[in-house]
Amino acid sequence: MKKINNPIMRLPVIRALLSFEAVAEYSSFSSAAASIGMTHGAISHQMRTLEEWLGQPVFERHSGGVRLTHNGERLRQACKEAFSILEQECRQIRSGAAAQSLSIACSTTFLAQWLLPRIDQFAKEQPNLLLHFQTRTTVDALLAGKVDVLILSGHTCSPAPGVGIKPLATDHIGPVCSPSWPTPPTTLAQMGDVPLLHATSRLDAWSEWADAVSLKRDLSGGTVFESLSLSIEAAKGGLGFAIAPEFLVRHEICSGTLLAPFGFSAVDRGTWIYTREAEGQSSKSAAFVDWLLTAERPPKQESP
Repeated sequence: MKKINNPIMRLPVIRALLSFEAVAEYSSFSSAAASIGMTHGAISHQMRTLEEWLGQPVFERHSGGVRLTHNGERLRQACKEAFSILEQECRQIRSGAAAQSLSIACSTTFLAQWLLPRIDQFAKEQPNLLLHFQTRTTVDALLAGKVDVLILSGHTCSPAPGVGIKPLATDHIGPVCSPSWPTPPTTLAQMGDVPLLHATSRLDAWSEWADAVSLKRDLSGGTVFESLSLSIEAAKGGLGFAIAPEFLVRHEICSGTLLAPFGFSAVDRGTWIYTREAEGQSSKSAAFVDWLLTAERPPKQESP
């Protein structure tokens, strides 16, 4: 009889690994047990079984719970990546669309302000491609295959190994308000006397703009919103002045629903597109990236 080479026999029991991941997440046997519907005793048994199989401790026990050892951290990262790949593949196989889906991760603001108003163009070009959107993820999720394209905003950064990165836009930021604002400021100094709207994700944006235009005023006061998109909506509603990147409010400026009294100034920040290098230039991710770069180009101004 032919001997079957079964790699599962060279791994710990999968249930023990799932239990380990839960304990690593909660740093507590009791909390982990509750999260996956097991008893404290069952979790303890699984962890003893796992450590006996490995021949190494993966946790350090203390009065407040447990903490991972160095080997535990290694195992946690391996489990995270492996389970992410399994989850994605099983989901795609179950849906029957493994080769016809694209997972895109970006901030809520980028999704609402930039991507959704334009995505119908890409959908028309790729009618058989099912798009999935996520608003919270990391480069690790990209490397693990849980996300196909990741779009992040921030300062210039170096890509992680195995990750390709392309610039989508360099930020030019400026104050925006409703065109119906009673008396828009006519000088930079007057910006300290109007209601300022902030976003928790970019609390230093007003200071960045003040530095860019050489304005020596404290612009830290005002109303804070959970996201940039909410602060932009508040500005459109006449609640005050938001600070926003030009490329995210270009449509509103062109349509007249927002006014930028002082234009936009360059800052050391931008928006970047991350993909897995291993997929090459012929993948569905590459097609989407090409479309992103084309869609971001500002429309040409027609000569009068």
